[in-house]
Amino acid sequence: MNNIKIMNLPILFLLVIVLTSFYIFYPSLSNVFIDAWLNSHSYSHGLLLILVSVYLIGSKPNSINESKGSFGFILLLLLCVFIGIVATILKIDVIIRFLLPIYIIATVGAVFGYNNLKRFIIPLILLIFTVPSWSIISPIFQTIAAIAVANISQFIGIPTFIDGNYITIPNGTFQIAEGCSGVRYILVAISIALINCELSHYKIKHIIITTTFAFILAVLANWVRIEVIVIYAHLYDMSHPIVADHNTLGWIIFAIVMVIYFVTISYIAIQNKPISFSSTSQLNAKQKLKGVLAIIILAFGSFFISSFYQSDNKEILAINNDKQRSFFPFYSFSHFTSKNIFIDPQAGYKHITHELAFNLQDKFSDMTHYENRPLSTHVKVIKELNLKSNLKPLKDPELNNIKTYQVKLNNKLYFYSYWYYVDHKIISSLTKVKLYSISALVHGNYNNKAFFISTPCNQQCSNSNAHIKYLSSIVEKNNDEK
Repeated sequence: MNNIKIMNLPILFLLVIVLTSFYIFYPSLSNVFIDAWLNSHSYSHGLLLILVSVYLIGSKPNSINESKGSFGFILLLLLCVFIGIVATILKIDVIIRFLLPIYIIATVGAVFGYNNLKRFIIPLILLIFTVPSWSIISPIFQTIAAIAVANISQFIGIPTFIDGNYITIPNGTFQIAEGCSGVRYILVAISIALINCELSHYKIKHIIITTTFAFILAVLANWVRIEVIVIYAHLYDMSHPIVADHNTLGWIIFAIVMVIYFVTISYIAIQNKPISFSSTSQLNAKQKLKGVLAIIILAFGSFFISSFYQSDNKEILAINNDKQRSFFPFYSFSHFTSKNIFIDPQAGYKHITHELAFNLQDKFSDMTHYENRPLSTHVKVIKELNLKSNLKPLKDPELNNIKTYQVKLNNKLYFYSYWYYVDHKIISSLTKVKLYSISALVHGNYNNKAFFISTPCNQQCSNSNAHIKYLSSIVEKNNDEK
């Protein structure tokens, strides 16, 4: 034990300070990370990767050269904090989470400069793979896996039908769910490859080759795992133990693939001898100043966000006409600031309107929350109506963004329309909601709205004009309130 010597203490000390500051300045976000590392199967490698990153930095031969730090990285940190503020206000969680490791990299660069940063870049990049938001790329690999497995199954003689992410064989149907995308295997494989690159001191060319090789093997391992399950289900039945315990099977196949990886890379990459650098064990005044400045910038970001939300007008946090919440459950709303439900018996029909208000200064209000999707899965869409000709008298091109459908719910037919009203613009895309919310912030328009309107069909479902006329009255009313 007495022979153990920890190297590069200044960087390790800075890491401890930055990680501690995260928990102080961003406690809610920090708890999301910790919860994912402790309770999520897909991100249980997170804590281990942090320890490995610290180990790689601490065991690396003294590699810190004299430096005055870098104001360029201070500017990068400022930019990232600004992006984080906007993303937090707009509730874009994926951006917020991926910014945390970027904060660390920018802070290390600010204090120690670029030349020192690049010597520790692999251990720091490992922190990016601890972020519990990599599921954002799962749909891509779900689709690829479904197509690959269906083609392999057909090639080996298993009758297979593919419908989106569903694969049907004679004995049953498989869904290539998020957990079957193989993203968790990809994250672990690339992390292992990067760790090996750091320990083997590979040059950039060989780092790219070996990590790409690990990525390809991880993708193939997931395909093999799914195909083995399909084969067992085809030969036996859907209740076979291999089908039931596909998670254990996946890691066994992954372990075999990684053995192939380590046997193969000795032929495609050359291990280099470590390079020693002169070391300085103490920070100079300019580096300390940049370190303090970096922590102040991180603190400013959290303070600005807290101040923005504290200015929220709490009086609007009320739900109007709450007794009518049970009417026509096309959706299950959540994370809104206020909700107004009203029924207008116009033209002999009961038009039911849900008007939701979303205040950007309300911490819990999120227009794009998954429960605020316009149509729930149990509603069957019969057809979409074209409103262009019907709403032409209003002469507003934005009205083309109103979506109207004929839908079926509990064996009853309805005309159903929805739109979002952001920064005085009518839109139907939730992606555009985020973009227009940025312009709303710039203009000081913190209150956005969403409209969900349904009209029961008559016997022949010929009352579409009555529904559209009612839409026009709601749109005109809101235009008058601009």
